[in-house]
Amino acid sequence: MKPLIRISIPIEWDGLMIKEILLKHYQFSRKSLSRVKNTKGIYLNREPVYVTVRVHRGDLLEIFVPIETSEYISPEPVDFEIIYEDQDIVVVNKPAGIVVHPTKSHPNQTLANGLVHHWKLKGEQFRFRPVHRLDKNTSGLLVIAKNQYAHHKLSLQLQDRTLKRTYRAIVHGYVAEDKGIVDAPIMKDPDHPLRRMVVTDLHPDAKPAITYYKVIERFSDATLIELQLATGRTHQIRVHMSYIGHPLVGDELYGGKTGDNGMQRQALHAIQLEFDHPRTGESLHFQAPLPLDMQSFLFHHLA
Repeated sequence: MKPLIRISIPIEWDGLMIKEILLKHYQFSRKSLSRVKNTKGIYLNREPVYVTVRVHRGDLLEIFVPIETSEYISPEPVDFEIIYEDQDIVVVNKPAGIVVHPTKSHPNQTLANGLVHHWKLKGEQFRFRPVHRLDKNTSGLLVIAKNQYAHHKLSLQLQDRTLKRTYRAIVHGYVAEDKGIVDAPIMKDPDHPLRRMVVTDLHPDAKPAITYYKVIERFSDATLIELQLATGRTHQIRVHMSYIGHPLVGDELYGGKTGDNGMQRQALHAIQLEFDHPRTGESLHFQAPLPLDMQSFLFHHLA
């Protein structure tokens, strides 16, 4: 098993306890530290040690994490594209129509089933840990962590907004402003099991939600826009665009129309993903071109 961390202790860390290094310099969560400690995954100069041991300059510190599996996710072949994969993360391009994780209403043929199947074919085992989610009928880029440490580090980036998600959407109507901000709290609609809604009063169940958008191209009755999220509420883009009078093409749940030039789902695609690698710190940037149904819609509007 490859170590999660292998480092020669620098002079500035001389005398520190191992737990100080992991918590302060590698941003381990308390849960991750406890898991490594309980599985005896801490080695100093090739010998197992406790987290309270102090290190010295030149020592070799290695941290191993236990192999995890998604026990309740059955491996099944599912059609999706892997954009990038290493020992810590997987970036995929999810087609519309695929659910990310098994649910009661969608127990099989999810992205999780497909990725577990992919790992099985490679003779590997990992727990499926999505860092963020995409709706069933939203296509595009998604990053999955392959260990608890990577998930924790990427979740911190999601919280401080250094993990950047960029979307393209086609909305109904002519969006007049070149760019804008929708700052409107969102909560569950008490009259519908799936729908969310904007609330303008101080409702205790409302959560802050901020969406940035800019116009890419205008048509007579539709607009191609690019969006970024400052928060990650369920259906946030769909709710916010409907709220300002420009529901997504194909999004019947929020006032859009289907069947227009072949769009049978909300015209929403996660086109770019940017973040720092959880282990190396390297800046990573991924892109996924618009899917064929959105391209076809735009082509017919250009014609």
